[in-house]
Amino acid sequence: MAQLGWKIDLTRCVGCHACAVACKSENNTEPQTPPLPFRNVRGQGVNYRRVLYRESGTYPNVRLTFVTMACNHCKEPACLKSCPISAITKRSSDGIVLFDLDKCIGCKYCIWACPYGAPQFNETTKKVEKCTLCVHRIDAGLQPACVTTCTGRALTLETSFNSSLSGQNAPDGFAPASYTTPSVRFEN
Repeated sequence: MAQLGWKIDLTRCVGCHACAVACKSENNTEPQTPPLPFRNVRGQGVNYRRVLYRESGTYPNVRLTFVTMACNHCKEPACLKSCPISAITKRSSDGIVLFDLDKCIGCKYCIWACPYGAPQFNETTKKVEKCTLCVHRIDAGLQPACVTTCTGRALTLETSFNSSLSGQNAPDGFAPASYTTPSVRFEN
């Protein structure tokens, strides 16, 4: 089975959030918070791709590393195994892990099972959603929106991901690759 995967160059990511904005735009996901605070109203929604901040070192030698993260479309997805109604599938043609929102009952088992925080509960729809690797774009022969928008070229889609590189050079705090064999590797 072929496997698509991510290569994330931690030296090139500048934390601009272009990938996260492109993902939101492409997938039309709801915002987490409203653009302007208004009468303590909080928007509800999901972010398929996020940019995390990792601080390291001690003064005066400190460092800030940005890590763009989304679903890793794991070789052995914990979310798939945890779903009690088989609403989650893994495509054999490319390894993309997909949720069937018509089947999803919103039990959140997949959220608790995923060591990378990819599945997210949508308060509006009462369903769980996550990155689809822009499957509609992949099927049309295009790259995911986050990859084409990355200004630093830190994010790359690998069309033949080698699972022996799973989690390679992962930043501190990244769950061990042995859990699910995530289709992501890092360069630093």
